[in-house]
Amino acid sequence: MADGTPRAPVASQASAADRLYIIDARNRVERRILLDWVHATAGGLEGEGAPRWVSLAIADGDEALDLDPLRAGLAGDPAREVVPLRVAWRIPGFDRDRALKFRHLIFGDPRQPGPLRARFILWRDRRRAQILVGEAATQGALQARFLSQTGGGDGCESGGAEFAGFVARQAGLALDVAERGIRGSRYKVPRFVADSLRTSPQFRAALADLAQQLGRPVADLYREARPLMKEVIATPGALFLDLRARLDRMMFGGYAPEMEVDAAELAKLRSVLREHPTCILFTHKTYIDGATPSRLTYENDMPMLHSFGGANLDFAVMGTFFRRSGIIFIRRSFQDQPVYKLVLRHYIAWLLAKRFPLSWAFEGTRSRLGKLMPPKYGLMKYVLDAAHATGTRGVHFVPFVTSFDLIRDVEEYAAEQAGRVKKPESLSWFLGYLKSLKQPSGRIRIDLGDPIVIDAAPGPEDKRALETIAFAVAVEANRVTPLTVTSVMCLMLLGAAPRGATAGEVLAGIAAVTAWARARGIRLSKELETGDEAALSATVDTLVASGLLARYEAGSENVYSIEPARHPMASYYRNIIAHHFLDRAMIELALFQLRDADSRDSTEAFWARVDRLRDLFKFEFFYPPRDEHRAAIEAELARIDPAWAKRLANGDRGVAQLIRRCQPLVGHAILLPFAEAYSVVADILARARPGDTVDEKALIDTALAEGRQAWLLRRISSQAAIGKLLFANGLALMRHMGLAGPATPDSLGARRALLAELRGLANVMESMRLATLALADRLPAAGE
Repeated sequence: MADGTPRAPVASQASAADRLYIIDARNRVERRILLDWVHATAGGLEGEGAPRWVSLAIADGDEALDLDPLRAGLAGDPAREVVPLRVAWRIPGFDRDRALKFRHLIFGDPRQPGPLRARFILWRDRRRAQILVGEAATQGALQARFLSQTGGGDGCESGGAEFAGFVARQAGLALDVAERGIRGSRYKVPRFVADSLRTSPQFRAALADLAQQLGRPVADLYREARPLMKEVIATPGALFLDLRARLDRMMFGGYAPEMEVDAAELAKLRSVLREHPTCILFTHKTYIDGATPSRLTYENDMPMLHSFGGANLDFAVMGTFFRRSGIIFIRRSFQDQPVYKLVLRHYIAWLLAKRFPLSWAFEGTRSRLGKLMPPKYGLMKYVLDAAHATGTRGVHFVPFVTSFDLIRDVEEYAAEQAGRVKKPESLSWFLGYLKSLKQPSGRIRIDLGDPIVIDAAPGPEDKRALETIAFAVAVEANRVTPLTVTSVMCLMLLGAAPRGATAGEVLAGIAAVTAWARARGIRLSKELETGDEAALSATVDTLVASGLLARYEAGSENVYSIEPARHPMASYYRNIIAHHFLDRAMIELALFQLRDADSRDSTEAFWARVDRLRDLFKFEFFYPPRDEHRAAIEAELARIDPAWAKRLANGDRGVAQLIRRCQPLVGHAILLPFAEAYSVVADILARARPGDTVDEKALIDTALAEGRQAWLLRRISSQAAIGKLLFANGLALMRHMGLAGPATPDSLGARRALLAELRGLANVMESMRLATLALADRLPAAGE
């Protein structure tokens, strides 16, 4: 019998008298079907030669099984084969579209019919009842496996209850493997988890050590652990996995039916899930992107994912649904609950060891600005602690990026950032949100990063290793984030605003950006990669219909723009890809700062300005170490102009030559909103009185009001620079610089100097915008 690892069944050569059949039957109908098969294959032998069998309802769990018949049946020759049997009930046509009918919700899963329903199915079509024969194993092999996995428990003798329970579980696992052969790997679900943990030598040893530390009897800890296992352990089943898949498809009703994913990456993911303990870490930008990993694995017949949810969601009907579809509910805090912590740790380790993949949003919360959020370490720490404590090696963290043409949450984010109080989730809100998802929203694309492989998990106290792993996941997620039509259009039109762009300018800009991206190995969405104008036009039409873009069609040529009130929403899509352009933006901005300098060597001044920009925007982007970052900047400079070092050494004349080779410019489109937002915060703090302290909430409220005033006075160029998170990061920068303490004459002077620097940067970027527009205005004449 199988131990949980899929194997092909081996045909048995033993006679019926040398076999013990374990019949996994939930009712008399199934038992009759299986016994008929047993007697038919035994050739009608009777008496001593008649087949031996034991009937157990293994499918319903083994906690309340009557093991006495099995214990008696296991007494005998160690060479006797144990053969598990089960009936698999098929649903006509289900494999084609996997569509559950409404009656299935009322009458239950037709793959697990009750006795009356089973008789009715047999009356209509006996072929729907398929006999499953699990992989056989001798009693001797099962005894050896029992000793290896449990350390012996109550012994392997025929009267051992733990051994009989172990054999029953092995029979169930062997039948599950056989059933997956006809139903698919998507239904690979964990079985008998609590019993496996309780009989695990590692768990027993850990519980004994904890009992010694706490000065409590081990038996007390066992009793405490039992209900905790029931609380923590998910119990997924086929019906609920199908229901969840249907809910996933409903949520994506406004998107194209098929998600785009590279076939080679999909094959690689399948291999990783099969061969390694795996965690899929997805970037979190919308309520529904957590469903894309589970949808991808379900639709491509990969093992189901276990996701994590807060224990506050474990209520009434929804809690049951989520638990039965693979959600693991965990308490918000359990630092002072050692038994709970131990149970959770060993449960996670068990899932990893048995190749049941885990999935969660490694940012913890949805990104309100589009950029990757700093990673949250909690769940990653739980997993690594579990791997460390149990010696689980080779954990693979797979970055998972979902790109949407349109995200319905973005309007909510923009309103929140502008100061509107977020409405609490409710049933009416949820129904309204589902309704909004039916509006045409374009395509969904999946990109999978290279796994971050942890050969040996670090210890619980090694915070630096944890941060390094999380940072590596974030960098890889950023690397595989593609440019999409939405993000590129928003980048270009925000960079040109308040001027719009003609259809010809848009196409020329898209062509320039895609060529630039290809040269740097940056991923492109399907429309951009293929240059399919029809697909590109269809996406643009969707963006216009949504109101994100405006299209003026009354003139001689269509003109595209973004209404000022939509700038915060458009900036979200631009920020998704901003990291790809960050090095280029720093180069351009540093060069424009040096263009009016003297004619001496500008090399040292250039690198000083790049370092300063890195420090100013350190709370917005992920940077590699300085040496690696400098190498990346040099590589980008070489793509712009192979003679860049010579140009810098020639002073302002060489700088001007480099600027001409940088056209068209993107730096102002990437960094201007951050500089303007920070300047609003610096302006408020620069006007403080000596002795004033900083209250973050009051400061952000003031910044929202001052930001709107600055926009009306055009001291900032876009409403995209007005946002609570942007202001909070500006304050974080000032704290980092030591400028957010009680106001003193010295700190007020430093605040004013920072304000002048930020406004100076904004002015430089405005000149960059004008230079880009001047180039665009020359393009038609050049083509005449």
